[in-house]
Amino acid sequence: MSIFLLAASLAATASPYSPSITPSQPVAKSSGKYATVLKTLVDQDGRRFDAARLAGKLVLVNFIFTSCGSTCPTQTMSLANFDKTLPENIRQRLMIVSISVDPRHDTPRILKAYARRFGADQARWKFLSGQPADVANVTRSFAALRPGTTDTSFHTSELRLFDGRGRMIQRYAGAPLPEQQLRRDLLALFAAA
Repeated sequence: MSIFLLAASLAATASPYSPSITPSQPVAKSSGKYATVLKTLVDQDGRRFDAARLAGKLVLVNFIFTSCGSTCPTQTMSLANFDKTLPENIRQRLMIVSISVDPRHDTPRILKAYARRFGADQARWKFLSGQPADVANVTRSFAALRPGTTDTSFHTSELRLFDGRGRMIQRYAGAPLPEQQLRRDLLALFAAA
C-alpha cells in the first residue's frame, strides 16, 4: 500500500488551507506508479526509502533544498521546534518526510548534516533524495514546483498532511508554519483514530 496517493489532479482538487479535516479520496491508479517512484529515493542514511514504514502513521511532507538561504531552513527549523512541542503520543504516530529538489547537491551525507543542524528526530523524520529523474517524478506527482517553472529553486513551500490510510487530507502554507492550525488538526486526527 502506498502512503502517498497524490497525483496532479488530486493536488488541483484538494481544498488548500481549509481548517476542516475532510479526507480526500485516494487516486487508486496512481498508487502503483507512485510506490515505484518512492522506492527509488534514498534517505539521509543512504537507505532506500520504504513507504511501508509509514502505514498507519500521520505523515507531513514538504520539499526543501539544503543550500536554500531563505524559506527552506526557516521552515525546517520551525517544523523541528514544532515537532518537539507535540505530545509524545502524537509524536510516535507522526512521520515527517522532507524531499530535496536538488538531488545533484543533496547527497545522503549532506542531508544527514542538515537534519543534525536542525535537531530533527531522524528516527521519525526522513530527508530524501535520489537520482535527478526520480526526484523529478516525485515533484511532478506532488505538483511541487510552482506553475510554469522547471527551476527547482521555485518549489512550493507547502506542507501536506496525509492520514494513516495514505489520503492527503490537508495542505498548509509553509511559510510561516501555521502551527496553531497544524496542532489542532493533528490533535483532531489523533482523537478520531
